[in-house]
Amino acid sequence: MQCSKPSITCFPHLTVRFSLFYGTVVLCLGVMELQAITGQLYVVNGQAQTAVSVPGLLATSAPKKANRSRARDFLFVHLTLTGKVEETAVLTLDLLATINESYFQSSGSVTAGLRRALIEANEKLLRHNLSQSGPSREGAITCAVLRNNELYMLQAGEALALLGRQFGVERLPARLPERITPVGRTAGLDIRYFHQQIDLGDMLLLADPRIAHLPSDQLASALVDVDVETGLEALRERVGNDSARLLLIEFSDEAVAVAPVQPSAAPVPDDLPTMPNQRPEILAKRPLRAQQTATDNSEPTLRIPRPKLPDIDVEHSARQATADAAIGLSRFTRWLADLLSRLRPGTAAPADPDEPGLLTATLLAILIPIILGIIVTGVYLQRSEINEFARLKRDMSANLVLAEEAGDNVNAAREYYNLMLGIAAEAETIRPGDADVNRMRQEAFVALDRIDGVTRLVAEPFFTYDEGVRVTAVSLREGFSGGIDVLDSGNGQVLYHATDESYTTLSSDTPEQIVFRGQAVGTHVVGTIIDLLWRPRGLNVSRDGVAMLDSSGTLLTYFPNFSDTRAVPLGLASEWRTPRTATTFAERLYVLDPGAGQIWKYFPEGDGFNVNDNDRAISFVDDPDLANAVDFDIYSENGSLVVVYKDGRLRYYDTRTGRVQWDEANLLQEGGLTTPLIAPNHVKIIGRGLNASVFVADPGSSRIVQISQGGTILAQYRASDGTGFDPMAQMDDFAVAPTPLRIFMTNGNILYLATQE
Repeated sequence: MQCSKPSITCFPHLTVRFSLFYGTVVLCLGVMELQAITGQLYVVNGQAQTAVSVPGLLATSAPKKANRSRARDFLFVHLTLTGKVEETAVLTLDLLATINESYFQSSGSVTAGLRRALIEANEKLLRHNLSQSGPSREGAITCAVLRNNELYMLQAGEALALLGRQFGVERLPARLPERITPVGRTAGLDIRYFHQQIDLGDMLLLADPRIAHLPSDQLASALVDVDVETGLEALRERVGNDSARLLLIEFSDEAVAVAPVQPSAAPVPDDLPTMPNQRPEILAKRPLRAQQTATDNSEPTLRIPRPKLPDIDVEHSARQATADAAIGLSRFTRWLADLLSRLRPGTAAPADPDEPGLLTATLLAILIPIILGIIVTGVYLQRSEINEFARLKRDMSANLVLAEEAGDNVNAAREYYNLMLGIAAEAETIRPGDADVNRMRQEAFVALDRIDGVTRLVAEPFFTYDEGVRVTAVSLREGFSGGIDVLDSGNGQVLYHATDESYTTLSSDTPEQIVFRGQAVGTHVVGTIIDLLWRPRGLNVSRDGVAMLDSSGTLLTYFPNFSDTRAVPLGLASEWRTPRTATTFAERLYVLDPGAGQIWKYFPEGDGFNVNDNDRAISFVDDPDLANAVDFDIYSENGSLVVVYKDGRLRYYDTRTGRVQWDEANLLQEGGLTTPLIAPNHVKIIGRGLNASVFVADPGSSRIVQISQGGTILAQYRASDGTGFDPMAQMDDFAVAPTPLRIFMTNGNILYLATQE
C-alpha cells in the first residue's frame, strides 16, 4: 500500500510500545545515544589550508581522568581572537586547554561546568591583556556539549552557530543582541545559553563572525540532509574568496574507532581497511580524519568509512513504512475494538466489515496513537524542563547555604555567591521572572555588597533611543533649569533632553537635536564629535554653553540662550594623533591625546583660544605614560589633576609640583580599596570644597568608586534593575548629580538613572 502524502512523522530515536493494562495505553520512550562525527574547514582568502589542526577549534570526548559525571560527554569549542593567527596561536591553545581541563574536571550540571570553563578562559585572557606582555586580544567563544541526544551550548562575544535540521537551518542566536561584550575585555561576560534536543542526522556548524552575513537559506545545502563530507564541500563553495575557520559536527549512530595520534598529516591510502564480514569493493573510499585536541593526553577519533549504499527513494520508503505502520496499528485497534464490543453487554459487532462503524474504528486506530504520542511527548518535554528548573533552584539554594557556612572566609563566600548568580541567569532563560529566583538573586547581591562594602543602587531606563543609536557621552547642564546633553556616536549627533531642576523628570518625550555630522557652522563642516562638556560663563566667555570637541581640531559651542552654535579652530591640531577627551579649568581647555602622549593646553581669548609656545602641554616630573590613559579631569578650585589608565592604574597629581599625591597602590594598601580596578574608562571630579570627590567608572568590575581628594575610599556603587540586569558592566560614560545622589549611565542605546532606595 502506498500513501500519496505522509500523515505520520516517524522519529528514529523514539520507540513506542503499547500494552493493555486495565483499559489504559502506556507509551514507553527510549532514547538513542548519539555519536559525533566532526570535520574542519580552514580557508584563508579563498585558499583552503591543509593543516590537520585548525587554530581555535576543539572537538574531543572525555579524557580518561575526567570527572565521572562528564565521562560520556563530547566537548566542542570554537574560539576566535583578534589579530593574526600565527601571533595568537600559543594563546589560543592555552585558552582551549583551559576550557578543556576546567570542564572535564568540574562537577555539577553541564551548563554550570561550561560556564565555569568560559569564565576561567575569560579571566586568563583578561590577565594577558592587563599584563602588557603584548597587544590586547579580544574574542568570541562558542562552547557546546553533546550528552546523549541533548546539546548544551554557551556563547560569549560575536559567536555564531547554526543547527541544521530536517525543517531547515536555525541560527544561534537568531540575531545578535544589541549589547555584546567581547571575551577578554571585562570580568563581566554576557553569556548566552541554548539547550536543544538533537535528532539523528542533525548537523551543527560552529563558525566565526566572518560568515555571519550569509543568509541561513544559503547554508541549507551544507547542513540539511547531508553528511560531513558533503557539508564541508558545500561550505567551501559558500565561503568563496573569503576567510573562515569552521567546525562541522554530524550527529550519528555510527561507531567510532580510536587510533594513535599522527605526528603530521599523512596521505590518504588508495586501499582503505575493510571491516569484518564485508567485501572490500562495497566500501566507500573516504579519507579518515583525525580530530586533534588541545590537550596532550587526548587521542584523535577516526570515522569508520561507511559502505556505499544503493540509491534509495527515501521519501517513498518513508511513506511506505508509515503506511505499513498505520495498517498494523489499525488492525490491532480494530481487533481491540471488536473484542471490547463483544465483552460489553447489550452490544454486538457489526455484521458487515464495510459498515461505517468499522471505518470509524479504523480512523480512530490511526489517529489515537498519533494524538497520544503528541500528548505524551509534550508532557515528557515539559516535565524535563520542570525537572531542570527545579534542579537549578536546588543548586542555587545549596550555593547560598555554602556561602553562609563559609563564615569569615570571604573569598570562598564570594565564589559561592557568584556561582549562584550564574545559575540564576541560567534559570532565568527557562522561566523568566520567577519569584524564588529573584529572591535568591537579591540575597546574593546584598551579601556581596556587604562583603565588598558596596552600596547597591536601583537603576531604571531613563530614556531608550532608536536602534542604531550609540550613546557614548553624557553631560549635565549646570544651573537651576536642568537639562541633559548626550553624544550619539552611532549617528554623529548631539541630543538635548529638557528636564526639571533635579534632572529626573523629562519635560519632553522627544530629545532635541542641537548638532549633527555634516552640519555647516560658519565655514566649518561638523565632522566626528569625540566628547562634550558643559562650559560655564567666565571672564572671557559671556554665555554658558555646551562644548563639543571635533576630531578635526575644532571646538563647537552651542549656546542655549539664543540657540546658536559657533566653531573655533584650535591650534596644534596638526600635531594631534588620537584625541580622546577634553575638560576645562579656569576657562582654559585641555585635550587628552594618548597617541601623542600629551595633554594639550589652550588659553582663552574671547570666544576662541590661543596657544602659548612655551606652555603647550601639561608637564610632569615623572613620565605619566599618557599613551595608556583613557580619561582625566581637573579640579576647578586648585587645578589638581587625576588620570585613569586602561589597565586599572590611577594617578592623582598636584599640578603645582607635577608629582603624584596618591595612586591605586595607596588605595589598596591604606585607602580602603579591597578589589583592584580592572578596566576603568572614565573619571570625574564632582563637587566643591570639602564635598569634592573623585568618581571612577570601572565596567570591568561593574562599579563606580568614589574617592576623597586625600586618597580614601568613600563609597563603591553597583546597580541593577528589577530583573537583575547590571547596566554598569557595559557603561560607556556617566554623570553624577550629588545631594541626593543621582548617577546617569549610558549603555548602548539606553540612558539609565541610578538612585538609592
